Amino acid sequence: MTVSKYLERSTAVFGICAACVVIAPAAAWAGTSFDNPPPSCVPTGLGDATVEAETGAEESELTPGTVEFEIDDGAGTGANVVWVNTDNWRFGTVMLTPHGDEAEPKATVESGPGQVMAAVYGLYTDAEGQSCLLLPGVNTAITVPG
Repeated sequence: MTVSKYLERSTAVFGICAACVVIAPAAAWAGTSFDNPPPSCVPTGLGDATVEAETGAEESELTPGTVEFEIDDGAGTGANVVWVNTDNWRFGTVMLTPHGDEAEPKATVESGPGQVMAAVYGLYTDAEGQSCLLLPGVNTAITVPG
């Protein structure tokens, strides 16, 4: 392969990667799921429950710079989320506890604006009282508005 062909291909790959960086945050304004990989609960599974992150862009009751993590499984306990904002390097760990009318496990953190990555894990007990080991699920598509 000639040097010019190598440079041409390298430039094309760089351009595609740069486009992904620009487009991915724009697509992340909706509530995003922990699906990269998804969490799994051993041995009982999570059933239809999903773990999500929501920001002030989706939820009007959230203030700018905050993220709400939740599992849509009423009254479950024992899930934890570790998170880091890669723009300002704030980080933390929070336990999801039942809140609201539906008693969904959730927690709100003040991450500040920017790109947030998070993982959910723990010894989880679902709404039916079944316990399982919640193997980590990752979410890298959380964009928190300022």
